[in-house]
Amino acid sequence: MDVHSLAYSAMTLTGMGAAFATSKALALPKPSVKTRLDVYVAAMAGFLIGAKLPVWLSYGFHPALIVDGKSVMGAMLGAFLGLQIYKRLSRQEDSAFGGRFAIPLAVGVGFGKIGCWLYGCCGGVFIVPVQLVESGFNFAAAAALYIFYKRTGRIDLLFPLYLASYLVMRFLIEFVRTEPRIALGLTIYQYLAMAFLPVFVSIIARRSAAHA
Repeated sequence: MDVHSLAYSAMTLTGMGAAFATSKALALPKPSVKTRLDVYVAAMAGFLIGAKLPVWLSYGFHPALIVDGKSVMGAMLGAFLGLQIYKRLSRQEDSAFGGRFAIPLAVGVGFGKIGCWLYGCCGGVFIVPVQLVESGFNFAAAAALYIFYKRTGRIDLLFPLYLASYLVMRFLIEFVRTEPRIALGLTIYQYLAMAFLPVFVSIIARRSAAHA
């Protein structure tokens, strides 16, 4: 393993540790133990599947990409879909399980993207350090979400607010990322952003109206 791989692994582990520490420090409300386990399983299943699908859609499916290549954006959207399926099956459509993950996830991704920069993957054209741009966005998002939660107590809005703002950011920086353009000069991530952004805006509007 070369120094770049070591740096990437170190930042990935740092991100995981920081996310766990953030979750413990925030001590956000938790569902029952059984529901919590079900939520973790559903979110993780979606996370793992979602992490691979955009990569396969962008580069095609071949054996090397079974292990290598993963998408943070795809993982987050996959986790969201996993939670939606769980809520539908368990008849808990009005529940908001994702709020506990939003701030720790933003912190973890912030460190992880520094690892991408050190490793040299997920880069941009014109020597634009898009990995550091994304890292800075995630740290800023974590801080903004924390302030929002402390002021409002609205844990139910944390996850959709994070994902909506993340999708806007990703749509914009995709123009300078070195990703395959699949149609009309846009990447698979831009099409995913356009597909899912209205979903999160709708969730935010619906939950805000219900709380008014």
